[in-house]
Amino acid sequence: MDVSALAGVTCIIHLAGANVAERWTNRHKHAILNSRVQSTQTLYKAIEALPKEDRPNSLISASAVGIYPNHPDKVYSESDGSPEGFLGSVVARWEEEVDRFSALGLRVAKVRIGLVLGAEGGVLKTLLPLFRLGLGSALGNGRHWMPWIHVEDLARQFAHLAIHAELDGIWNGVGPESIQNRAFSKTLARVLRRPFFLPAVPAWVLHMVLGEMAQVGLMSTRCSAQKWVDQGFEFRHPTLEEALTDATQSRP
Repeated sequence: MDVSALAGVTCIIHLAGANVAERWTNRHKHAILNSRVQSTQTLYKAIEALPKEDRPNSLISASAVGIYPNHPDKVYSESDGSPEGFLGSVVARWEEEVDRFSALGLRVAKVRIGLVLGAEGGVLKTLLPLFRLGLGSALGNGRHWMPWIHVEDLARQFAHLAIHAELDGIWNGVGPESIQNRAFSKTLARVLRRPFFLPAVPAWVLHMVLGEMAQVGLMSTRCSAQKWVDQGFEFRHPTLEEALTDATQSRP
């Protein structure tokens, strides 16, 4: 990295990382981990090379709710952790690298991002083709919790942390309320004005088709946004139906 690229920079927002929504071959699993860890290490070395007075003040890094273990009903706050499985180990390793920036004198904040709803990409890129055809259904038993957030509100959360220099630590990048998979699926079908009648896709089918990556579609991580509420942060898309309507109306 060209260290001069950091000249005059006061805050870095670090979002780099390979897409977890691609089949988890051994090669891609290495890419998921290394893209996060090595990009963070590259930033660290560049900042470390700068004189202290020229270093940025803050690092705000993406993280993921995948650090929370699968649980049918627990509501996870930022003080929770106990990572399990591949995703959990990746996020824990990623956050360890991010935490090192405190030793360089930077304010560090981490946003544990949930399922992002937006017109371009994210979870809707996978779901919309099926749901638009009227082929949408729940996954597994449909009772697992999905911690969703509209992409605009997520961007505003990062901006909020960038602006308010007194804020650091871990923040759940989620909306006001998680929702169970069946209810999410029914809401999406209703927003698209499509039927919702097909039986749920069994978990074993997802594992057969997606392999280990089926974890992404079946994990249950109900997350609290109370920390944002306590800050007075106002969500522009506080309900799932409104968020899905906004995220889908601009798509063909």
